[in-house]
Amino acid sequence: VKNQVQNNINPEFNHKFVSMKKKIFLALGIMIVAGVSYGFYLFNKPRQSVAKVEPDFQLQSTAIIGEYEKDENSANQKFNGKVVEVTGIVSEKTKDELGKLNVTLQGEDIAGIGCVFEPAAQLKAATLAEGQEVKIKGICTGILMDVVMVDCVVVDNNQ
Repeated sequence: VKNQVQNNINPEFNHKFVSMKKKIFLALGIMIVAGVSYGFYLFNKPRQSVAKVEPDFQLQSTAIIGEYEKDENSANQKFNGKVVEVTGIVSEKTKDELGKLNVTLQGEDIAGIGCVFEPAAQLKAATLAEGQEVKIKGICTGILMDVVMVDCVVVDNNQ
């Protein structure tokens, strides 16, 4: 009975079906490779420097910290992902585990602004001294213990 069923199947139909399956799998494979490649590109894409970007906000370090302490959700909506230029006093300089320089600007209380500098700005940022007034521009990413800014550059170090 099995041989009769196999003999009754049109070999041309079976060939077309297998050929269509191959085409579908090939198209899916191409789409998956393209998607993974695009994701890899976006993940490794170099960020644009904020050095020549006009800031969305210019304010004192105590002002931005105050806005986060007053209403974190509102401040996140206002500042997250935006280029912010902050003027404040350097309270601490440290290096993270990757060797990137971090500068903390003091606030009124415990909170401050943690600034992580882009690679091209590391040397200029290294010249900052604790207690020095400085103007720093970077991208605000929210608040943890401190307000966090990444890809920072020194705009003016008042020397």
